[in-house]
Amino acid sequence: MLTLSDEDLVARCKKELPGNTRSYEELVQRHMHRVYSIVYRVVPHKEEAEDITQEVLVKVYHGLKKFEQQSSFSSWLYRIATNSALDALDKTRRHSKNIAPLANPNNAKNEEEIDPLSLQAPAMAGPEEKVIQKELRECINRVLKKLDREQARLLVMRDFDDLGYDEIARLLEVGLSAVKMRIHRSRLAFQQIYNQFCGGAHMAYSVASQGNTARGKDKTKKEQSER
Repeated sequence: MLTLSDEDLVARCKKELPGNTRSYEELVQRHMHRVYSIVYRVVPHKEEAEDITQEVLVKVYHGLKKFEQQSSFSSWLYRIATNSALDALDKTRRHSKNIAPLANPNNAKNEEEIDPLSLQAPAMAGPEEKVIQKELRECINRVLKKLDREQARLLVMRDFDDLGYDEIARLLEVGLSAVKMRIHRSRLAFQQIYNQFCGGAHMAYSVASQGNTARGKDKTKKEQSER
């Protein structure tokens, strides 16, 4: 079973479901962690991300027989995960108040586009750093809520799902140059809102990181002096 490709397993699922679920379960085992990772980056609450992940897998189960395999199974699966996560954002957006209007990204001048994932703190051991990491994740989630659906979708596909420009162009049925321009504008819009609402959290993370580095150097010097 492990030697079978995703495409082979999908073909088996179409023949075997719902009576035999072994091929479907193998697909789930291969991709569940990645699906959860994508969802959790968009919806930074463990329980909600787990629930959405299960919803994605149910959608896949019911949709496999209709899946025409014009794209790879993983692309189809991650697109479902992305849309499901963004649907959850839309629900919270509708219940949120005081959401500022999105600035026109065309008005951004002399701004360097950023990858939203570059703003996420890496895993850190200290309790203070973990709090800052949580704040950063929630800030990114807040910014995604303020972007319009298409901009958020593009950023999730490119920067969270790590899909290539060519693949995004195929999925959206638009030209490659159009995809690149839309992602560029989406990143500028993300940066504008992020700087407005999350600059403090990012600065706190930078300070904490520098503090860790300094403490590490002091510890090394102390150890060397004791030798």
